This record gives sequence, C-alpha cells and structure tokens, in this order.
Amino acid sequence: MEEQNLSEKMRHLSTTATYEKHPIKILKEIRDQLEIIPNYLIKQNISFKKSMHQVLSSMITAATTENSNKNVNSIDELRKIAILLYKIMVIQTYQYLWETYFKSGTGQLMIPSETKQKLFYSTTLSIWPKEIKTIALSNKKDKTNENEICLKFTNGHLYALKNQLKEYQQELNIKANNYPGYTLSIQEIIKTYIEENLNASLYKKIQHQVALIHYDYHIRALKLEYLRHKPNEYQVCFFFF
Repeated sequence: MEEQNLSEKMRHLSTTATYEKHPIKILKEIRDQLEIIPNYLIKQNISFKKSMHQVLSSMITAATTENSNKNVNSIDELRKIAILLYKIMVIQTYQYLWETYFKSGTGQLMIPSETKQKLFYSTTLSIWPKEIKTIALSNKKDKTNENEICLKFTNGHLYALKNQLKEYQQELNIKANNYPGYTLSIQEIIKTYIEENLNASLYKKIQHQVALIHYDYHIRALKLEYLRHKPNEYQVCFFFF
C-alpha cells in the first residue's frame, strides 16, 4: 500500500514538473472570459455603485468624515478587488467544468451510492467527452493512445487553472491587506453581488455543459454495454439509428 502511494506521489511530482517546464496555456475561451470586464463591474453601473456604497457604509473607519476624493479612491480600489474576485470565481467555475471532464475520462463521474435508480450498465467506464477528444487529438499524428493523450491534456489544463487561481488569490490578498478596514464580511458582500450576476450568465452556461457531459456519458455507456452483447448488424443499425 505504501509503495502504491509512493508511486502515485512520484507520478504526480513528475507530471507537475512536466507542466512547470512546459506550461499549458489556458484555453482562449477562458482567457477571453477573464479579460472581459462585465458590465456589472464597470464604474458607471448603478447596481455596482450601490453595492460599493453599501460596502463603504459598513466599514468602520477612524475618521468621522471622508472627503469626496477619498471616497472615489476607495471605490476604485474596491472595484479592483471586485474584479479580482470575479476572475477567481470565473476560474473556479471553469475548474468545476474541467474536473467533470476529468471524472468522465477516468471513470469517476458516477458514484454508485449516489445513483437513484439501478442502471444496467457500468458507471465506472473511462469515457472522454467529445470536446476533450476533439481538442486534445486535433494536432496529434499518433492517436493510438487516446486515453493517455486526453488525460495529459486535461491534467495540464487543470494545472494551468490551479496556477492562475493561485496568482489571483495572492494578488487579492495583497490588495485586501492594503485596504484599510477590509474584512471577510465586506468580501462576502462583494462576492454575493458578483455571484448574483455570474449565476445568470457564465454559471448557467457551465451547468448546462456539465449536464450534457453526464447525458453523453450515460448514452455512450449504454451503447458500449449493448455492443458487449455482440448484436448482429441489423440490431446495431436499429439501436444506433
């Protein structure tokens, strides 16, 4: 057991070292999402202003009054913090998607104990989603080991997302520590505001993609189970078409 654990750790270290030496870039779709500042975080947005004033009013400061310049600067700094929180939440949302890709490809998508109804096919099959296979195999001449290629590709992107998340979190910590009166309760107010808007856009899209991964997994697992019974040509045509 100890040898197995050691082997897994060594493999993880080897994989990590490979990604550090040859870092994988986050997909353009995710980079674009991170670079675009949504409307609800622009300075002129009424809801954003209202939320930031709510934050400022909840802060206890030593001074009894603040001049307008300080107030503007405070909102600008809070906006920078809000943008970082937005980026962190975007990364975490995409991590959820890519972890689902990983689970599907490694046979961990379905947890038997959590399955409400009895299924007549295996739920531990390694089935890589079509999106992953399309991208991962697109520039590969040798596609004999699809599983390994897809696994390496997915692990690489999970590692890239983890690294990017770490960078944003470090940047957030610096800004939060340098902002007088900043607390976790203030951060929660900002996060709640972002969540309300993010849930209406990106998160819904990712939830839909995850649902499709689950649906596709079931369909393909069912097909594999059917083929395992060696149907004749007519039966195959009837089942698949």
